[in-house]
Amino acid sequence: NILKNLKTYFFVLIDYHKKVSYKTSIIIPCFNEEKSVYIVVENICTQFQECNVIVVDDGSTDNSYNELKRIESKNLNIIKLEKNQGKGNAMRKGLESIDDDTEIIIFTDADDEINPKDIEKVLNQYKKNIDTVAIFGSRFKKISVSTIFKMGVHRYLANRFLTVVSNIIFKQNLTDMETAVKSFKSYLIKDLNLIANGFDIEPEFVKELSRLDVKIDEVPIDYKPRSVKDGKKISFKDGFITLGYLINSRNA
Repeated sequence: NILKNLKTYFFVLIDYHKKVSYKTSIIIPCFNEEKSVYIVVENICTQFQECNVIVVDDGSTDNSYNELKRIESKNLNIIKLEKNQGKGNAMRKGLESIDDDTEIIIFTDADDEINPKDIEKVLNQYKKNIDTVAIFGSRFKKISVSTIFKMGVHRYLANRFLTVVSNIIFKQNLTDMETAVKSFKSYLIKDLNLIANGFDIEPEFVKELSRLDVKIDEVPIDYKPRSVKDGKKISFKDGFITLGYLINSRNA
């Protein structure tokens, strides 16, 4: 009996220390999203328990980090950056924390504008076509007129314009270049030269994937736009930065 108990204890101990292997990593950059980060991340952790959920708190000055610490999910990995360095930097920090066994990497935001269930659409698309290498979630494939007005016609037109410019320069056929939901197969990481720190990480992703001759597929996702008053951070200034990035990419 003693030998049997020791054997059982030995295997329990091994199982306890055994690292869970995740095939999909979901990376969520977060900056001052105390109103939404708990519900967004908690939902994602619950709905995708087989995924490694990595949240990068990009030097939030509100209660975001404390809200994250309230979530008791085994598949949640929180990275706390002391200073705000931009969305691009936060996304790269997330990439540094993926498991070695990760096959698919998905980015999304903590602002509750995207339905977490739509991540399933991305995963299903990879299952349907094993040759698919990168998938974006498009807010505009099936957008309603009411959503356009809630988003703001000017913002909608600016997004579509930047996407058209991006398509011309990078030879893609996207409807939503600046979507928060971006994904790709992990073997590409070593070849992606991502250096942008701010929102210009959005066109940089398209540029780098295009440089590798990757065709980016899209799946339609639901979109619940919010206003600046509600916490919307990207501005027209960021739009001009993106346009400048695109123009410079063409001349490079």
